Amino acid sequence: MIENSIWGTIGSLLVTYNYADEDGLKEFRKGLDKALNESAVQRVIIIVSIPKGVDKNSLSPHFLIYYNGPGDYGLFGGLKDHQLATELKRSFDALICFGVMKKHLKATLRQTEIGKKILVNSELMQDTSYDLELNSSSDSPSEVIQFVVETLQKIDAHEPQL
Repeated sequence: MIENSIWGTIGSLLVTYNYADEDGLKEFRKGLDKALNESAVQRVIIIVSIPKGVDKNSLSPHFLIYYNGPGDYGLFGGLKDHQLATELKRSFDALICFGVMKKHLKATLRQTEIGKKILVNSELMQDTSYDLELNSSSDSPSEVIQFVVETLQKIDAHEPQL
């Protein structure tokens, strides 16, 4: 690993992922676990956005994952999950957002201090709230994660990004 690359300098990581199905989530977790095991990341939080109608309790529990759905926000958009809200008060070296972030979650994360914001495989192009946008031609979650890691390993963390 290149220590002065973006990937090599991430000690704390926030990841967002949009749930489509259980198999996709399992492949995503497996790919992310592999990438994290070979990284300098010491602290990671994963927020999986679930659509309305998906029961959180039916999904595989994981100590790093917070399942987040439309019902997790109050009338005025406040986050109801106090444990996640507490986690988000801490700062993160990077955010890697896989797909378009849900609007309530995006509003919540505006209050979180994040060093680099990286958007992956989103139809939103030229979103100025992100420092870097990456697009992979693969639909496989583990291949997309591998692409992201390999790309971030090639970028010097101390050079200005365009």
